[in-house]
Amino acid sequence: MKTLFRTTLALLLSLNLASAQSEDAPSLLLRGVLDLGTSQSFSLSTDDGVASKWVKIGQTFKEHKVVAFDSTTQVLTLEHNGETVTLSLAAAQEGSGEAGDMASRLAEAKNIMELMNFEDMMDKTIQAQMKAMSDMMRKQMSAGGQVDEELVAFQSKAMAEMFDEIDWEPIKEGMSQAYAEVFTQDELGSISNFYATPAGQATLVKQPELQEKTMKLMMPAVMGAAQGMQKKMMTFRRERAAAKKAEAATEPAE
Repeated sequence: MKTLFRTTLALLLSLNLASAQSEDAPSLLLRGVLDLGTSQSFSLSTDDGVASKWVKIGQTFKEHKVVAFDSTTQVLTLEHNGETVTLSLAAAQEGSGEAGDMASRLAEAKNIMELMNFEDMMDKTIQAQMKAMSDMMRKQMSAGGQVDEELVAFQSKAMAEMFDEIDWEPIKEGMSQAYAEVFTQDELGSISNFYATPAGQATLVKQPELQEKTMKLMMPAVMGAAQGMQKKMMTFRRERAAAKKAEAATEPAE
């Protein structure tokens, strides 16, 4: 009798716990579909916008396994605890609207940061910029006669140490917030869709190299413009000093 009582009590507790968990757990939304021809990816998120992820057939999100997708009806089928769950792309789009709520936009923005590999991208971008600056410094020195490699090395080391002290996590969070504030839900979804494509990933991977080449193209023009500005400043100072001197000479003596 005691054993039966304990078993019944445990079963009731487990059922109550499962019921509470199912009531508290947010439901899922299908926010986007990316068809690459040979494969499909699906943007899933919780309806509270806290979590978001791109998944493929066979993968899971929040213990829901993606099992099938009907391209005609735009309905995704998932399995969860032996039960079938269907998500409609149209239903999610009708519910979210073009702008979307802040929680949903923030979740999509965070997903974009993950697709961008934000910290790795920033590290590579900084490395490319440091290299471009070192090259420009050598070019300026060589124009004067001799390159001071020790000074170039010191500048590179000092800059590397400066950037090493930066904590990228709060910057990443801030960027997510900025994306969520600037872009609508539809725009964020389109950005995610692009970054999930081979072309989008190539854009991210090659962005540091592109920036390095851009800086090499821009720096001579910027330096030339800076030299022109310095000459104008020197001319302005000389003319101002001469004007003040002439003004002082014409003032009557006390």
